Amino acid sequence: MTNVNAASTEAHWLSGLATSMQDEHDYAPQVEGAIPPGLTGTLFRNGPGRFELGGVRKKHLLDGDGMIQAFDLDASHVRYRNRYVRTEKYIAEEAAGKLIFPTWTTRSPRGLLSNVGNRIKSQAGVTAVVKNNMLYAFDEVGLPYGLDPDTLQTLGQQAVGEPTARVDYKAHTKTDGHTGGWILLGVTYGRSMHLHIAEHNALGSLRFSQRVPAPRSAYFHDWFATQHYIVVSLQPVQPSFARFLTGLDSFTDSMRWRPDKGNLLMVIDRNAVQPPVIIPAPPTFMWHALNAYEIGNSIVADFVGYDAPDHFLGEHAAFRAIMDGRGGDQNYSGTLRRYIINLSQRSAVEEIVSSENHEFPMIAPERGCTPHRYGYFTTARGPTVFHNGLARVDMNTGAREVFHMGDKAHLGEPIFVPDPKAQDAEQGWLLSVGLDGATGRSFLAILRADRIADGPIAVLRLRHPTPLSFHGWWKGQGHA
Repeated sequence: MTNVNAASTEAHWLSGLATSMQDEHDYAPQVEGAIPPGLTGTLFRNGPGRFELGGVRKKHLLDGDGMIQAFDLDASHVRYRNRYVRTEKYIAEEAAGKLIFPTWTTRSPRGLLSNVGNRIKSQAGVTAVVKNNMLYAFDEVGLPYGLDPDTLQTLGQQAVGEPTARVDYKAHTKTDGHTGGWILLGVTYGRSMHLHIAEHNALGSLRFSQRVPAPRSAYFHDWFATQHYIVVSLQPVQPSFARFLTGLDSFTDSMRWRPDKGNLLMVIDRNAVQPPVIIPAPPTFMWHALNAYEIGNSIVADFVGYDAPDHFLGEHAAFRAIMDGRGGDQNYSGTLRRYIINLSQRSAVEEIVSSENHEFPMIAPERGCTPHRYGYFTTARGPTVFHNGLARVDMNTGAREVFHMGDKAHLGEPIFVPDPKAQDAEQGWLLSVGLDGATGRSFLAILRADRIADGPIAVLRLRHPTPLSFHGWWKGQGHA
């Protein structure tokens, strides 16, 4: 069954989110309103930018080559740039003038033998992270690629974590708001799945790493970190490595949603003093975590969860259908949920904080791994994964403040930028890259974080549409 709502019935305009950008730009966009005086720095966005080459089009929204977008902002000057990450895959296919390698869902067009084994290469097109003056572009394959944050020049794959480990690092990393430590998590597959945790100090040096066997193989995208623990939800999305490695299925098509298996919450000591604890939980699919923290001997972990991932997996999934300008299956809302994990009793309870539709959770950066009150999200009315609003939610009460752009608009992940002049870490702005379906052009909206309902205080209008960008990072002026 395909969900029918305002977003899906108007889905034809959403095809702009899956339209390739042929050119790399550098220009000053039109500004409506005024850039706040304290908002000085660069917003980096990362996401798929190219979906076809040599007459072959990718089959899934996750399959495009990574493209960094940069918005340079201050009160008197704005600048927009975009540049593809020159991955090994991108360079080889550019030279050949056609697609060569398989990606998550699109198999290599060169035949069965070209799809045997794991031939997927990094597209570096999911997250952007700036650490110690290096812009990292993460995928979920291998190491991240590095770029110069000033020029966007690709600097090649970057060694993070244990230098001898061959690990597929997850696209999401965590920054400890108290220590400034940068935590990465990767996986290796084989007869069993292992988790690899690497923590760097604030200056970038590797502080500690560990390799932990998982109780089962599962696909997950994001995870939690607190002051003392890593929490991984091994949700019941199980790949068939036999079908994938023999070339019969793409990696995505090999996955099955198995709610009868439930979730397993794997709680790992960040310093490896205590052995991991495995705690069962109800079946829930999660793309993104908001944050987690400790209260006594319990962990509170907030996230966006789905009863089933029909928008991601299946022949009619929305992420597949959008490639043809259709709405596709998206029957389950991403609701705000909370795990309360009791380590003494080795038990977990899942609660619903808000049953409204949300995604792309964000907190004030200083709250990472520590208690938070507010979460910032994209939102929409009804069960769609293509959102047209932003929400601020009080995670203690569930109270929401919301702004909607209208049924023919799309808004992406809200990046929180603290106001450098404010004493409260929750004072600042939200930056969201969106698509105006009426004009077919993209924009950057700037809103006050504590007054979302007022709408944008400034909008930067681009000259063209931009594909859906997944995640971003704010680099303030003078910050490495």
